[in-house]
Amino acid sequence: NSGGVEIRNKYSKICLDKKDISVIKDSNHEHNEICIFEGFFDYLTFRNIEKSENLTSDYLVLNSTAMLFKADEIIKNYERISLFLDNDPNGESAKKIIRQKYQNVEDCSLLYSDFKDLNEWFCSNSTFP
Repeated sequence: NSGGVEIRNKYSKICLDKKDISVIKDSNHEHNEICIFEGFFDYLTFRNIEKSENLTSDYLVLNSTAMLFKADEIIKNYERISLFLDNDPNGESAKKIIRQKYQNVEDCSLLYSDFKDLNEWFCSNSTFP
C-alpha cells in the first residue's frame, strides 16, 4: 500500500522501498469477508484454487507477520475473517492475536496443516507439465 515492491527468488526475499501490507479490494462490490495471507504467493495460490476472475471477498497480504499492527484499522471493518497464515511460530502467533481481537475468525490453515503454508500444500498436490 506504500508503493514498495516485494522481490523473491529461491535465494532471498527483499523489499524495495517501504515494507507494508497489501490490500486487494473489489471496486465493484463491498464484501463483509476478508481473507488474510502471510505472503503474496499464498494469495496467488488461493486465487488460482478459487478459479474465479471475480473477487469473492477482500484480501489482505501481510507481507510479514510483523506488519499485523498495520492491519487493525482494515480488519475491524469485516464481519468474517478467514486466515490463511503459515503453520510456523510466527503464523501461530498472528492467528492467536487475531482470534483474541476479533470475532468470526476462521483458521483455514487446517486445510494444509501438514505443510508450512498454502502454496507448499498446493505445489505438493499439483502436477506440473
